[in-house]
Amino acid sequence: MKNEIRGEGWYERFLRWAGGEEPDGPEGPEDPERQEFLEYLEYIEAHGDMEFGAYRLMRYRERREKGMKGAPPPADRPEERREDRRPARRWRPGGLRRQLGLYRGLSVCVTAVLAGIFLLTAAALPRFGDPEAPAMNEVARRYLEDGVEETGAVNAVAGMILEYRAFDTFGESAVLFAAAGSTLLLLHSPRLRVWTFRGPDTLMSLLGRGLLPAILLFGIYVTVNGHLSPGGGFSGGAVLGGGLILASLVLGEERMAQLLSTRRTTRLTVFCLLAYAGMKGYSFFTGANGVGWEVPKGTPGEILSGGLILPLNLCVGVIVACTMYTFYILFLGREE
Repeated sequence: MKNEIRGEGWYERFLRWAGGEEPDGPEGPEDPERQEFLEYLEYIEAHGDMEFGAYRLMRYRERREKGMKGAPPPADRPEERREDRRPARRWRPGGLRRQLGLYRGLSVCVTAVLAGIFLLTAAALPRFGDPEAPAMNEVARRYLEDGVEETGAVNAVAGMILEYRAFDTFGESAVLFAAAGSTLLLLHSPRLRVWTFRGPDTLMSLLGRGLLPAILLFGIYVTVNGHLSPGGGFSGGAVLGGGLILASLVLGEERMAQLLSTRRTTRLTVFCLLAYAGMKGYSFFTGANGVGWEVPKGTPGEILSGGLILPLNLCVGVIVACTMYTFYILFLGREE
């Protein structure tokens, strides 16, 4: 449907058609495009919502099928075979409704079956604290009984994820970097405009400036003290990421872009990933327990203990904080 006749947009034409405003009055000359639009309005009122382009395509197919039926049969085919030809399938609004109803019914049935399976599985699980549970095996027992001696970390969780299962943690950190990098490639644009948010009033700005140092210090404490108490790189990095977002809200995105741009966060993330891989890469050659090259564990309970757990926590914390801040900056930006 071409629009060179009147030189106006579709939105203006739809408004004029719907209001009955024609150049020669409401009873002006017949407009085939306006008539088609009025038929489309009647159709969606009777059969439900449907895009205008899909409606025109459906009408075009119907007109083509009618033209094929009215055309004479080809001369190179026998007459009896022409009569046996099956008519083309036509689109029926009622059939679509029946298909939607069938889809909803099947969705409810599948959901009910899956919910029943999950409930039966949960009912068959062992009770909490059952000593005969499959999870209570020699692996968990070694984590709790020999973890302090083998890892040097008082926090058993930190010793497990950064010593026994350090490669799993490295994979999770790599996933965060991949997510941030792919989002940066998709959303970052040279036309990205950074605007400054100064807070709703002076009181909120002062409150944010007072809380910001405490939040950042607490995030550093949780990260550095992760091998001695509950915490670590993931939780401390989340606190630091929230602190960076608060700093962006209080100081303004333009100021934060100068201090910590997306390029700097990407470089920090890459550096921390490479440092993590370098610190734990020796395990490929010495085995899971570091046979042949024992890293000094230090005295359990002191800040400089746990072998490489402390620097690994720092790397993970920086990766998590930079990923959170990168997501915030990218989804906050507006294009000019």
